[in-house]
Parts: sequence; structure tokens; C-alpha cells
Amino acid sequence: MSDTRTLGGHIRTFLIVTLITVMVWLLAESKLVRTQTIDAQVVLTTVSVAGDTQEDASLVVRQATGQAVAGQVEQDLIRTVTIEIEGSTSGIDRFIRRLQNRFELRVGREIPAQPGVHLLDFQAILRDSADLAIHGVVITQVTPESVLVEVDELVTREFPVGFDMPIGVELDGAPRAEPPSVRVVAPSSVLSRVRATEAVVHVEPAMVSSLAKGRRETIPDAAIQIDGLDQDAWATQIEPGHVDVFVTLHTLTETVNIDRLPVQVLIAPAEIGKWTVLIADADRDLVNIVVSGPAEAVEQLRAGIVKPRAFIALGFEELERGIESKLAQILGLPAGCKVENPEILVGLEIKRMDSAPSGSPDGPAGEPIDD
Repeated sequence: MSDTRTLGGHIRTFLIVTLITVMVWLLAESKLVRTQTIDAQVVLTTVSVAGDTQEDASLVVRQATGQAVAGQVEQDLIRTVTIEIEGSTSGIDRFIRRLQNRFELRVGREIPAQPGVHLLDFQAILRDSADLAIHGVVITQVTPESVLVEVDELVTREFPVGFDMPIGVELDGAPRAEPPSVRVVAPSSVLSRVRATEAVVHVEPAMVSSLAKGRRETIPDAAIQIDGLDQDAWATQIEPGHVDVFVTLHTLTETVNIDRLPVQVLIAPAEIGKWTVLIADADRDLVNIVVSGPAEAVEQLRAGIVKPRAFIALGFEELERGIESKLAQILGLPAGCKVENPEILVGLEIKRMDSAPSGSPDGPAGEPIDD
């Protein structure tokens, strides 16, 4: 029984000594000063200016490289910084957890909320950060030491949509865009360099080659461009970037001169053989007839593929009255063609043939009588 108590006492003593040893080791480890290097990504963020809305008066920020800001020391884009710190193991661990490999610089906090170029000291920012203030941890070095940033105010402008049509394309009426204007949101320094007064749709020949002529057609999703403004410019948004364009292509017209069209007489079938119809010598042919119309149709006339005819149609009553003249008509013109000459009056002499019986109703037009 005594041996059992003695063994239990030894075990308890061993556990207590081990626990004390571990606690002493942990305490010593936490107090041990060491150095560690950490890489963190540089992130620039913005917040709206106090009292203003995000849409009307927000600020944007970017790194100001030597190419972006005239007169400043040239600086390459800084993506990461290397931070060297000293402190206890526990303090360094807390610092790393809070940093999360992300060095955020926010407008209105680390970055002045004023348009312009600002030089930021990395070490001073880290030293003054309440989030990274860890007892016993000292920031010994930051590489690179500083960064140039540019802050600007976002402004909004409306640009009406204009059109650049291909050479030779004629329209019936002005083209129309839907929507008729675009909205541009960009830094004031970007928009101040834009001298254009409208956004332009550059219509390529291929866009109109398949459109029907003479009726309203749509060119969908046409890209717009604003001279002096790149859609990839800093913090620039063009809304929308594409528009639908509505156009009516003018049907291109040409003219052709027909030297001579013999005039024929059309009378009702029932009257054939009953009347003698004479055309005045000066009016037997229509001369110098000018016809206009679509280029394709005019070419058919010019090539002789389509051959129109000139005629006058006489009904029963006109024959009975013996009219002395009637307007000539031209039959067989291609679709869309019209005669440009004034109406032509053809002189007539109408006589009843001696063997022809009188009285006959008007009938449909019959075969022409060539005089």
C-alpha cells in the first residue's frame, strides 16, 4: 500500500515538473526577439468623399508612374513591398495574421483625399497604423521605401452619338442611334484632354452591304468611339459602349434616254375592223424619252433586256366622239422606273369604216393597231 502511494506521488511530481518546464519554455519563446521578412501585396482603394455621393463626387486613385505624371521622378509600378520586422515570436505571428499579405492604402486614410500626386512613406504608414500596432514588434525596414500615387475626381459627361458613313452610301433621312447619347464617367484629368463633342459610330462598308434599300434597317451592336478617349483609360467607363443604328439606304437612281418609241393604238376587240385611226405624222414616235429608276432596272433598259412600248388606248365612246388627241402611255417599264418627260399628247384622226356597223359597247383592250 505504501509503495502504491509512493508511485503515485512520483507520477504527480513528474507531471508538475513537465508542465512547469513547458510553461517556462513558452514564456521564454514568446519573449525571444527575432527578425522576419514578409512580402505584402500593395492594394490601392477608394472611398467616397464625406458629404458627397459615390456617383457625383467620388475619388479614384492609381500609382503615378513616371509616364503618367509629368515632372515627377520616374517610378515603376510597385506591386509588392518587403517588410522587415523585429519582435517576439508571438508578436510577429499576430502581425502576420493582421497583415494577411495585403498592404492596403485607402483614400481618406493612408492617402490624402485631395486630387493631385502624393508621395507615401511606407514605413511611416505602417508605424502609424492602429491595426498593425503590435506590442514589442518594430518595423525596421520597408523596400521600396515610398510610392507615388495620383488621386483624381470622377466626373460625368454626356456625348451625343454621331455617324461616320462609308463613302458613296446615300441615306433617306439622317441615321439614328438607340440610345441617342452615351454617358462617360472618367477622372477629370482624362476628360480634360478630350476635345471631341460627340461619340462616333464608324459604319464600315460591310455593315451596310447586306441591308435592303428603301426601308429602315438596323445595324446592331455598333461600337462607338470618342476621339481622344481610350475605353481602357484609367477608371473610365463608357455606357453603353455599343448602340443600335437605324438607317434607310437611298435607292441609287440612274437615267437612260430612249431615242425612239413607236406609238401603237389599242382598241376594244369588238371595235377592231370598224374604225380607221390615224396618228399625226409628228406624233407617230415618242422621241428622247428619259426614264429614271434603280440602277439595276435602268441597266436592263440600256441593255435591251426590257423593251417598253408606247401606246394610246381608245374606248368605244372615244371612237364614237372621234377625239382628236389623247395622252400617250408607256407600258413595260421595269419596277421602280418612271418617265421624267412631261405628258405627251398624241394627235389623232378617227373615221368609221363604211362597212362597219354602228353601236358597239366598250370592251377590254385588244391587240394594238400599228398605224
